[in-house]
Parts: sequence; C-alpha cells; structure tokens
Amino acid sequence: MIEGEGFRIKESKFDYFFGRVRSNPKNQARSLQNLRDLNRLGIKESEGGQQRLLELFAVGLSAAEVGRRIRPAFGMTVIRAVEVSSPEARGAIEISYFYPGADLSVIPEVVSIIPKIYRQEA
Repeated sequence: MIEGEGFRIKESKFDYFFGRVRSNPKNQARSLQNLRDLNRLGIKESEGGQQRLLELFAVGLSAAEVGRRIRPAFGMTVIRAVEVSSPEARGAIEISYFYPGADLSVIPEVVSIIPKIYRQEA
C-alpha cells in the first residue's frame, strides 16, 4: 500500500492504470483504454507517470465532487474530477476515493480512475 498525501492506494492499481492487466478481456480492454487516455493527457509511465498520478490524487481530494456511491455494508465512494491537459489533449481524470464505513474522517483509498478526453472544437 502506498501512503500518499491524504490518501492510500494499492500498488497493483498502477498495473490497471498503465495497461498491464490481463485477467479477462473486459479488464484488459479497460486497462489498455486507461493507458491510451493517460498517454494522450501527457501522463506516461516511462516519464514519471506514476508520480504524476500520485500528485493528481492529492489534488483531487479538494477537487469538485462529480458523484457519490454508498454501499451500506461497505462504505462510500466519492468521485472527484481533476482537470488535466497536454499539448495533445485536454480532459479530466475522475478519481474514486473509497471511505470504509462511509466515514469521511478516515484516510480514503483511491480505488479507480476514469480518464476522460474532451472533444476538440472544430
């Protein structure tokens, strides 16, 4: 487990974020999509991408909330969006922070990301 600035994340999540998951066709496709979108947003693993994501996860803790899911038996996931841009694309990364027991006073765990690329205006 990586302890970030105000969050935690399992190291294995970076395999999913950077296209290395092969568990089943659906997960593999999603992992490869993450890799493509992160690369377009200028977040490349070979160029400090993991550290960049850790920085974005810290920033995301105070970013705009775009969703919330509560599963009473487990806890709450708060989804926040962080704007990201590169010379190639503009977009955002939606970061899901999980709070066990729906307790917002605990340090959340980053459980998933969804990179989004904005459409370019013609």
